[in-house]
Amino acid sequence: MPIGAILWDYDGTLADSSKKNIEVTVEILRRFIPDVDENVPEPLASCASYQDAYGRMSDWKELYRTCYGLDDEQVKAAGAMWSEAQLSNKTFSDIFDGIPEVLSTLSPIPMGICSQNGAEIIRRSLKHHGILEYFGAVVGYDDVPYEGQKPAPDAFFVCLDRLGISERNLSFVYVGDHSVDIAFGRNAEAELKKDFPDARVICVALHHPGLYESDDSCFPPDFTANSSADLLSVLKKLAGN
Repeated sequence: MPIGAILWDYDGTLADSSKKNIEVTVEILRRFIPDVDENVPEPLASCASYQDAYGRMSDWKELYRTCYGLDDEQVKAAGAMWSEAQLSNKTFSDIFDGIPEVLSTLSPIPMGICSQNGAEIIRRSLKHHGILEYFGAVVGYDDVPYEGQKPAPDAFFVCLDRLGISERNLSFVYVGDHSVDIAFGRNAEAELKKDFPDARVICVALHHPGLYESDDSCFPPDFTANSSADLLSVLKKLAGN
C-alpha cells in the first residue's frame, strides 16, 4: 500500500527546542510561582535535565503537574499561555543535523507536522532554517481542543485535511521522539480503521544522539532510528526507494 503522507512531531524530532522551551516555561511559571527564578525546578536547570524530565513524563501536562506543582486548572491555563509566550521569545531552536537532507530526499511525498507547540512558532523556525517549503501543513497546539491534544488523534486528521488528502485507505507514517508520539500514531490508526480496515499508521521513533529515549512497552514503535541517517534509510524503505 502506498505511503499517503509522512507526518512529523516537531520538538525533539525536527528541532532541538530545549533551550527555548526552558525560557518560555520559566516565563509562564512566573504567573503561578512568583519566586521561580530563585527556586528553579530541577527540570529547568539545564537542557539535559529538561530532556530527562520530559522523557520520563507521559506528556507536557504531566510534566507541569509533577515537576512544577501546578494543579489541573493551572495546567490548562499555562497551556493557553504557551503560544503567546513562544512568540514573544526570540530564541530560534536548532534543527537537528541531517534533517534538511532527509526532508529534501523525501520531498515528493506529502509531509506535515503535528505538534503540541504553537503552529506559528514552528513556521517561523522552519522558515528561519529554510525548510518550511517541505511541509504542506503545520498543526499546532492552537489548532485542536485542549482535550484533543496528543495522544488524542485530532491533530492527525486536521493535518491530513490541510494537506488535501481525502483518500484515507492508505499507509501513513508518523515520526516522533516520545512515547506520546507513538500513542498518538496508534490512536490515529485505530480511528482510521473504523472506516478503512486496511489503513495503517507506521510509527517511527527517532532518538537523536545524546537525547533521552522515551519508551513505553504499551506503545512500541514499528521502527526505531538513532540518527537522521538511520531515519532516512527507514523512510526510503517504507517509501519503496
